[in-house]
Amino acid sequence: MRDDLVACPDCGRLHRVRQPRPGHRAECTRCGAVLYRRGVGGVHHALPAALAGAALLALLALNPLMAVHIQGNDREGLVTTGIEALNDQGMWPLALLVAALVLAVPVARVAGVTLVLSALREGRRPGNPRSLARLFAWTERLRAWAMLDVFLLGLLVAYSRLAGFANAEFMAGGLALGGYVLIRTAMDQTLDRRAVWNAIDHAPPSEAPPPARWVACTVCQRVHGFDHAAPAHCTRCASPLHAREPDSLGRTTALVAAGAILYVPANLLPVMTVVNFGQGAPSTILHGVVELAEVGLWPLALLVFVASVAVPVLKLAGLSWFLIATRRGSAARLHARIRLYRVIDSIGRWSNIDVFMIAILAALVQFGAVASIRADDGAIAFAAVVVLTMLASHVFDPRIMWDRAEPPDERDGGGGP
Repeated sequence: MRDDLVACPDCGRLHRVRQPRPGHRAECTRCGAVLYRRGVGGVHHALPAALAGAALLALLALNPLMAVHIQGNDREGLVTTGIEALNDQGMWPLALLVAALVLAVPVARVAGVTLVLSALREGRRPGNPRSLARLFAWTERLRAWAMLDVFLLGLLVAYSRLAGFANAEFMAGGLALGGYVLIRTAMDQTLDRRAVWNAIDHAPPSEAPPPARWVACTVCQRVHGFDHAAPAHCTRCASPLHAREPDSLGRTTALVAAGAILYVPANLLPVMTVVNFGQGAPSTILHGVVELAEVGLWPLALLVFVASVAVPVLKLAGLSWFLIATRRGSAARLHARIRLYRVIDSIGRWSNIDVFMIAILAALVQFGAVASIRADDGAIAFAAVVVLTMLASHVFDPRIMWDRAEPPDERDGGGGP
């Protein structure tokens, strides 16, 4: 095992990486993937941001996000109010999803990062590096699923939707949410993940040639050589080691097919019903986009259309293209495919804007005959599409595209057993 060796997560090429300057990054020489982005500070620099993020999460959980005033009626909504409202309306799958993405996962990730950085502060060696490595590995796996930044955009869209028939104002919880998103961004910019892994368990660089047969941990990036027997788990973070994601193509195909089937009812069925002074009708995703455009909110209408309509189509079409081209062993437009894969993998989470907007409005607009909003079945179908396509992009192993496109004698390094 060597910490100066890094295997590209997108194409599998093995590199010997020297530490770049702060704020710079090392890239794959074949596909351009980022191998290592060095943070602007050391391990201890991200700890204050993590602690501030934990404090803001507490404020967010305990204070109302927004208040609504309609015809002398007032109502305030917390994060938990939206979850309770969805559950009361019989939308418990949606309530569980929102609770996980905006409460459980962000809290778990911030707590995990804080514990890891606290254990490593001032250059201290961890007393139990294996447990610390497992904890940091879990925080890395949870990163894409902590969606308070997406929830913030959902809050802004909900505020815009209320403008037509109610007075709304942001409260302390909404301000704490904005502050948390800024702090989390700062934490991610200052957190040097490779430095954290090396502080937990460091294998000194070596001038010896790379091993002929090797496999890389996809979580902490440690490269393991196969001198005698293949290890089943990473020697640093204990994550399972596989040369390639097991049955990647089969599992991705199943997830994409399920997502494509559910995309039809997600767009045809209403996602919510808005009643204003006894009048109203069910609203689909596209109807919501039209409503935003009609009141002059074109930027938000475009945002919702891209996130809720265009992005799911892009994910389904792009992943289908990857699967077909990989099964055929095609080398055509390989670099274009890998760039599109990175886009799909990074933007898929933003499709949850509509889901979070519905949860917020369902909590705030409950004034009986005066005004009310409830979630409908289309919201569950749409949330399922978002989750399925996110899982599909995580399960799909882009390295297989390069494996299938190149003859065995032209492939880089061992790449596993």
